[in-house]
Amino acid sequence: MTDAEFSVLDSDVAVARATAAHRAYAHVKHLILVNQLTPGSELREAQLTETSGYGRTPIREALRRLVQEGFVEVRPRQGYRVAPVTLSRVRELFEMRMLLEPVAAELAASRASQQDLEDLASLGRQTYPSSDPAGYERFLADNCEFHARVAEAAGNSLLARALRTLLEEMQRLFFISLGPAATEQLHEHHELYDALLARDPGRARAIVEAQIESSRQRVLQALMAGERQTSGPISVAARTPRSPA
Repeated sequence: MTDAEFSVLDSDVAVARATAAHRAYAHVKHLILVNQLTPGSELREAQLTETSGYGRTPIREALRRLVQEGFVEVRPRQGYRVAPVTLSRVRELFEMRMLLEPVAAELAASRASQQDLEDLASLGRQTYPSSDPAGYERFLADNCEFHARVAEAAGNSLLARALRTLLEEMQRLFFISLGPAATEQLHEHHELYDALLARDPGRARAIVEAQIESSRQRVLQALMAGERQTSGPISVAARTPRSPA
């Protein structure tokens, strides 16, 4: 085999390893976001390798990446665990969302293209079966996508990227906290869409501010209820949603 052939082979192997690591990362992160790996739970490389079908090296690389993103923690001499949900973290997330998303909605009302509005309308028309965990999961993913698309319609790529990352982390709060009925949040989507369609920045901003505060109250109430039930610090275990919210 020539040096050039070895170079191509090495390159192919590197790509395959990178692809496997990315897929393992996406898999483990998804389990965390949908609360199948619950806050505070221990993560063992061997167990994740066995249950996911990925090799130990991709799993190890996935965990390191998730540590960097704050979804996983390393405890000295104990290994990895899913980062717990704390009231201080919830406060930080909602404070940051209140800083970013109303501005994004305000800008989107002025800058959104016709294609942006059509895409948002399509997301708002989706339906989700009641009492179906898969439907619940799909709704929350689409809910995140709707708000991220509003940010992208603002025409500021830095703002859109920051808000998408923030919204992604907040998904697990809604799985943990049971959330509102899907119909309620869909109604909120319709209100915001109407404000964007009317090109009304002030109304769009006010709607988003009210939605964020309402969401914050629901999450805090659910987390505090969980703390009272366990009589301990908040490190919330998985709950089965009563409705696809």
